[in-house]
This record gives sequence, C-alpha cells and structure tokens, in this order.
Amino acid sequence: MKRTILRVLMPLVLVFFMLAVPCWAQKEQFYKLFIKIEIKPQPKAKVVELWVPLPPDDPFQQVQALKIKAPGAYLITQGGEYKNRYLYLRWTGPLLHETSLNIEALVRRQEVVPHPWPYKPPLRYLLSDRLVPVKDFKDMANQIVGDQKDKLLELRLLYDYVVSTLQYRKTGTGWGRGDALWACSHRHGNCTDFHSFLMALARAEGIPVLFEIGLPVPDKGGPIKGYHCWLIAFPKGLIMGLDASEAAKHPEKKDYFFGHLCPKRILITRGRDLLLAPPQHGPRLNFLYKAYLEVDLQPAPGAVRTYYEVWPLSKKP
Repeated sequence: MKRTILRVLMPLVLVFFMLAVPCWAQKEQFYKLFIKIEIKPQPKAKVVELWVPLPPDDPFQQVQALKIKAPGAYLITQGGEYKNRYLYLRWTGPLLHETSLNIEALVRRQEVVPHPWPYKPPLRYLLSDRLVPVKDFKDMANQIVGDQKDKLLELRLLYDYVVSTLQYRKTGTGWGRGDALWACSHRHGNCTDFHSFLMALARAEGIPVLFEIGLPVPDKGGPIKGYHCWLIAFPKGLIMGLDASEAAKHPEKKDYFFGHLCPKRILITRGRDLLLAPPQHGPRLNFLYKAYLEVDLQPAPGAVRTYYEVWPLSKKP
C-alpha cells in the first residue's frame, strides 16, 4: 500500500520542484559572438562549397544584429529536418589565395527551465541515429526503469544511471564521437558520449529527446576552442534540459542539470546525421559545430578552420 502511494505521489512532487522556478524568473545573458572562417588556397579546384552553421533562434535563444562580411554572394539557408541555419557560399574555379569571412552576432541566451509544452515533438526525436541505435538499448532501458510507468520518473532513473555509470574522461581512442554503444561498454567519454548514451536509453523508453551542440562560454569570455552538447527532452507534456556530463563533473549540480540548463552556452546546431541546406555531396554529418567545406564534391575538413570568440555583456544592450 505504501509503495502504491509513493508511486502516485512521487511524479507530483518531482514536477512541483521542477516547476518551482517560473518562466519569468529565467536567468538570461547577452553575448557578443565573433566567428572567423579561413579557407586554404585551392589552386586545382573546380568547385568549392562552404557551409557555416549559424546560431538559430528557439525558445531559449534569440540572435540579433547578425552581420556577415563575406568574399562574395551568399545564401542563408535552413535545413528541413532540424531547422538549422547555414551560411552557404559557392565558388567555381580555383581559389588561388587564402579566403576568409567574418560573422558577428548579438545572442540573448536564457536559462532552460522545465515548463509545460503544448506542441507534439517530431517523431524524429524517437528514432535512431547512426551511432545511437535505439533498439539496441531497449532491454537495458527496461531494466533501469523497472516497473515505473511515469515518463518523467523514467527519465530521471535513466539520467541518474548515466551520470553514475560514466566517468567524464577523455583518454584512449573512440571517445568524442557520440557513439552510444561505445560509451555503454567503455563507461567514459566526453559530453557527446554521455548524451548519446542517455538519448538512446530515453528514446528506447518512448521519450522524445533532441541533441543540441554549441559553445561553452567561460565566465569572462574569450576564444572558444572546443564545444559542448546537451539534450532537450519532452516527457509527458513538458520541455526540459538535460546536461549529464556537467552533472558528472559537478555532482553538487546533478539535480539542477536534470531539467535546467544554465545560460553559459550558445546553441549552434540541433540533431545528428545532419543533411545540410543545400545538401552536401558527402555523407550525413554526425554532428556539426564548425564550418564544413567540400572541394570538387568531396569533404575537405583540413582545408577550413573555424575560430570563435564570445564575450559576455555586463548589461542588457
């Protein structure tokens, strides 16, 4: 009898505490974002194509005052599956000299706070990706959640399992690809490995989850040399953030990062197995947070460099 009462009351208690911070109390931060792209000379090229991911707008991020200084005509395009935005340039004939372009933007980033979500998430958020094979995790997910039927509590059980099982450690080979099976067997990795593992488990339990990747912003700002990723989940009519890798690095924030995402980040793209706009000629991209280049219809990752700088603004512009 007591177990039955707890099973009924716990979802209500968890929702109450998650929603205790109303949307109007969200923290926010304004950033000045600078992007520089450099392309090496391509003296033998017949066609050169460049895609630069542009930070998108969503309920937690608004991009203002976008300025683009490019060496020619360009298009701003939008992908169909995840609505990512791209700056696209195309050159015919060789590039005899190093080519560069610069982008500036004012970005308003808000804290992700769990709140009701009246829209139905796309079915894509339940399906497998190349390195996130959902069906392979069905048995494991069932074992972790047991007889729990509430989707929010199921998600918490899966989150706790990943945070307690994986170590944030970038050693050896294989980490950093977001390979859920690799993360499950090796039990360490970076943010892509944590969140691919968690995404596979959540989707296996029928919980829609979206992968997002972008830039971590240090307190004082400056050049950004890496990336950070996280998840947006949609359990039973809610939208919420999940940052399992930050929870593993900072156990005192474990409860916070189940539901909330601090605003010290800038979203660059959503989703995995990305098809760009216009479509690239190479294979779909595992994930994308920097410029992508093709030379004569072939990927040329060594021929392009992406530099980011982010500076927090001390007051609202």
